[in-house]
Amino acid sequence: MTQETPDAPSEFSPAANPDVVEMFNRISRTYDRLNRVFSMGVDRLWRRSAVKEMKLRDGMKILDCSAGTGDMSFEAVRQCAGVEVTLFDPAEKMLEIGKVKAEKKGITNFRYEVGAAEKIEHSDGEFDRFMVAFGIRNFADLRAGMRELARVTKAGGCGVVLEFTPDRSALIDKIFRAYMWRVMRPVGGAWSKERGAYAYLAKTIQNFPPTPELTNLFAECGFSRVEAKPLSFGIATQFLLVK
Repeated sequence: MTQETPDAPSEFSPAANPDVVEMFNRISRTYDRLNRVFSMGVDRLWRRSAVKEMKLRDGMKILDCSAGTGDMSFEAVRQCAGVEVTLFDPAEKMLEIGKVKAEKKGITNFRYEVGAAEKIEHSDGEFDRFMVAFGIRNFADLRAGMRELARVTKAGGCGVVLEFTPDRSALIDKIFRAYMWRVMRPVGGAWSKERGAYAYLAKTIQNFPPTPELTNLFAECGFSRVEAKPLSFGIATQFLLVK
């Protein structure tokens, strides 16, 4: 028997950038807590693995694109306290929460910028590294956003992308989809009081391109080497992109 998955509301289309940004602003206060609950903490291991791949060194400039509340940035300074991180996200309220978290931890080497990946107001080759954790699904234009990330990364630099991809085993995919629609969507919607937001998140995860397609796209956007590594039985994929 095939499980039926409802459509997300049409106003939460990935191309409807202002609506998506406002959606993230509305769920910002519950976002971290729900992430911990839904991932059972595994997302921390994914971030740790991804940041380790970048081989950070003191003095490096890092761009955390679609930074949200800054979890990747906090992992970066945990692994290398001497890096300078720019948290970049279109949802201002998410960044505000990240700033409060940083202040509580005494972190002073963060910058906060509101903006979208498709237009990054920084010079060519300005950053040594970049990272995007579960954010490329929300780019209004994936190809344009990845080209911008390649542009602002210096030659020989690299970045990491974490994302949910659909090319997992049939059994794992069946379990994962059931979890998204029967647990994450209703619980997240009730807890955050934003039912449409969690329907949108589940649908974008379900409909995102597979790893081979993303690998080719990244190469076309200016990266000379792309490595993909499945995480947790293929639930997510870690990409290393070298310019």
